[in-house]
Amino acid sequence: MLNTKYIGTTHNYTTTQEIGKGGEGHVYELANNPSLVMKVYFEELSQAKIKKLQLMVAMANPQIDTYSAWPKDIVKDQQGKYCGFVMRKLSGYVPLHHLFSPIDRKRLFPDKGYNFLVHVSRNLATAFYALHASGLVVGDINEGNILVNAQGMLSFIDCDSFQVKDGSQYYLCEVGVPRYTPPELLDNTSFEKTVRTENTDSFSMAILIFQLLFLGRHPFAGRNTLAEDIDEEKAIKNNWFAYSLNNSHNKLLPPVDSFPIKGLSEELITLFHHCFEQTDNRPSAAKWVTALDAFLKTMVNCTESHLHIYPSTFTDCPWCAFKEKRNILYFIDSQATTLPESSGMEDFINGYLIEKLSFPKLKTTNQSANSLTPLPIQPKYSQYKKFHELTLIGGVVASFAIITACSLPYLFYLLVPVVGFLLNRFLPWKGKIEWELNKQKRYHEDMKLQLAVAIQSYNAPKELVAYKEATERIDQLINRYKNLTQETSDKQKEAEESVYEEQLNAFLSNYPLSSNDIQSLGAARKASLAETSINTAADIPKLKSIKVQGIGSKFIQQLNDWRRHLSYGFVYHPDNNLLQKANRGVILEMAEVKRQLEADIIKTHQEISTVRMNLTSKQSQLKTNISILQKQCLQAELDFKTFRKVVG
Repeated sequence: MLNTKYIGTTHNYTTTQEIGKGGEGHVYELANNPSLVMKVYFEELSQAKIKKLQLMVAMANPQIDTYSAWPKDIVKDQQGKYCGFVMRKLSGYVPLHHLFSPIDRKRLFPDKGYNFLVHVSRNLATAFYALHASGLVVGDINEGNILVNAQGMLSFIDCDSFQVKDGSQYYLCEVGVPRYTPPELLDNTSFEKTVRTENTDSFSMAILIFQLLFLGRHPFAGRNTLAEDIDEEKAIKNNWFAYSLNNSHNKLLPPVDSFPIKGLSEELITLFHHCFEQTDNRPSAAKWVTALDAFLKTMVNCTESHLHIYPSTFTDCPWCAFKEKRNILYFIDSQATTLPESSGMEDFINGYLIEKLSFPKLKTTNQSANSLTPLPIQPKYSQYKKFHELTLIGGVVASFAIITACSLPYLFYLLVPVVGFLLNRFLPWKGKIEWELNKQKRYHEDMKLQLAVAIQSYNAPKELVAYKEATERIDQLINRYKNLTQETSDKQKEAEESVYEEQLNAFLSNYPLSSNDIQSLGAARKASLAETSINTAADIPKLKSIKVQGIGSKFIQQLNDWRRHLSYGFVYHPDNNLLQKANRGVILEMAEVKRQLEADIIKTHQEISTVRMNLTSKQSQLKTNISILQKQCLQAELDFKTFRKVVG
């Protein structure tokens, strides 16, 4: 559940997005804890499971942490019930089985050759050595619960299934995959009471090492020399090692076109025989580390391909031989990517620099009025003022004289200021002065507004937004242009993966669900799958997008495991004609993309040049206009103030 709080022993945790889902529970990322994740179980935990997890948290050490996503803290839900645990987040890791397939190796480990598989095998043995030294037995060992990164470092997941011991008390590993289970345990109907050992782990570890060194092949799957069916489980029970040089059983032979066991060192050949044809005292992890270290030192490089690295036990490159004689690619080189060259475009792009345009902000004014002289006031306005003043004075004096001459009551003297007010208000000369004064005031305010608009236009030109958008666009176009080779290579990989998947699906379609035994998948569930057109191993990926009644996440995982195990028997024979056609299609498609990109780059560059030229010219003109407007504004203000002072 997202954004749910959980209570740990020393910290509280909040889940964010789900990053995985298995048969037992969900795995979530944690808020504010990018290096950790949390597993939350579907079902309520038993007391035995709780005690086991508490013991595992307590027994953590650097060796265990290096090679596993070990429980670091056990958590409770909001009701106080134990429900999961916190572990290290494995960023950049993928399941080990991705190293078995040539197309997965090309996609995820494109620069890795056979020496990398030997290196990973050596690290796998080292991981078992470290875990065994810490008193652990892994138990449930398979290619799905071990992850690997680009450096060849390994880490176990689903560690809560490990067998751990507290004094005389065992907490057992109760699950297992038959094709990785040693013969002495295969007859057990369940593992609920089975105590595993380092010796049983050694068998399962050796199968994984074999699969790495033999490019996915299982040591107990081969060419059947009998009329009866021999599955991996039966071969394991009878110690029928398909690659055995003893060949005492003569029941299974190595598959056609498989890596020959004689290509290994004598020490490794001996270890495999000892592991797969004897039950007691299987070689320890330490012996495998020593043998693989020595084998790694025998690697030599082929002159034909940087991916063709092989043991010096071969006189010639075996990968070239598979390719030339059998059209089998165990290590797929990247296709040479060639697009039509464009005259001058690469030079233009490599030398292109985006010019950043910036214009210093202008303030409202940067000029002084000290150098300005007010315009002369027209004589008529001085006369208007004089006429107004004389008339006003004469009117007031005349009013006073009339009242005195007529011996009117003193109350009438109160009319004298009224007469003065009315004359001052309505004499025509004052109106003419006020009209001129308001005219100059409006002109000054209009100049101020024009100046403010011009400065605003200069400080925030709209064309600058268009220029920025165009430069960002050309930057994106150029970056894509520079990455065209990689984009073309990626599309070629996709085309090859499509050809590969088509062949793989054709191979898997030969394995119908109805006639194959799949763990816990009975006739009723197979019938439900058939109703939704899921009839063969090739159809299983459909379960990603459709739901089938009775087929939950546990059964989907089992079906995917079965399909994956079958795919290890698939040998890739590339259809060169189809691949060449696909590559030509990619080249033509990307050549058109390149042509369009070039046209867009040229068009955008012209747009940028035009915008820059117009903007620079406009800003220069604006700056000149602003200087003129500032002077006009100051002159208008000076004229207005002078007129108001002298005449107003």
